[in-house]
Amino acid sequence: MGVADSLIYEITQQTKAIMRKDSAYYRARILEAGQTKDKLCIHKPEKILQNSCLINGSSLLGRRTAVKQILKTRSKLPIPVIPEKDVFMLPTASTKSKDCVWLSFYHIEYYEQRDNRTYVSFYDGSGIYVNSSENTIDMQIKKASQVITKMNRPSTFG
Repeated sequence: MGVADSLIYEITQQTKAIMRKDSAYYRARILEAGQTKDKLCIHKPEKILQNSCLINGSSLLGRRTAVKQILKTRSKLPIPVIPEKDVFMLPTASTKSKDCVWLSFYHIEYYEQRDNRTYVSFYDGSGIYVNSSENTIDMQIKKASQVITKMNRPSTFG
């Protein structure tokens, strides 16, 4: 195992999507803006999220707790990974599902139902298919929007 293999991928403003990869070695596939080649990581998406939240001042549990209070719900919560840099990741399915893809809110240009999947297009011209309905993606976008609005509310409003 090389040094780079033991490092946990850090989510940045370039991260577009993180998805599970079931191989003998790699556990996640990561898409980044402007990159034609996907990155592979030996850690699962949840571990990547946990590590990236910790690096940016909170635990994944802490971020989830805050989002639960804002949204008054417990399922498929968007995660403010680096809120001060507008990095918000949203799940396309239950985080326990092998079909869950974590999408970066500000990279999504549009999404549309295509047969039984949804095509998500990114601002860099790339796109992916996810195993979720357009309605599910729409609801996830709305949840993330609520969290962003609440977290970015100017302090002058009390």
